[in-house]
Amino acid sequence: MKPPSRSSHRQPSIENHSFFKQVYAVVRTIPRGKLLTYGQIATLLGSPYMARQVGWAMHGCPKGLPWQRVVGAGGKILINSQSVGEGSLLQRKLLEMEGVRFRGQRIDMEAHQFFPSSLKRKLLQKRKKFQPTGVGRTARRSYLP
Repeated sequence: MKPPSRSSHRQPSIENHSFFKQVYAVVRTIPRGKLLTYGQIATLLGSPYMARQVGWAMHGCPKGLPWQRVVGAGGKILINSQSVGEGSLLQRKLLEMEGVRFRGQRIDMEAHQFFPSSLKRKLLQKRKKFQPTGVGRTARRSYLP
């Protein structure tokens, strides 16, 4: 009897992972010239602490996905140019071709931030959660702008 081949024990490809598919669906909705951060995509998907997993999903994204429209917090390009060919230079070129403006090494997020309606709702809910509830030591701070 032949032992099972190693290929039958491999995990499914990255893009078959359901969370990754959800990430790709969100990225497809980002309009030309607009951007979302890894953390914002995670928040949209109901997992605000999974920004790194969004990064992993984007690392293995399918061809044709507008990957350049996903950036780090504060508009920072996070691609390591040594590991991805032109990397951050390519991302910057693609974004500039879409009309995205930069302030030094960062993107002008005030001008190019994409706010899908469901993200706006989630951010408002977070703001309510972190609004000061009292005076003194028990008061909570707002951590969102």
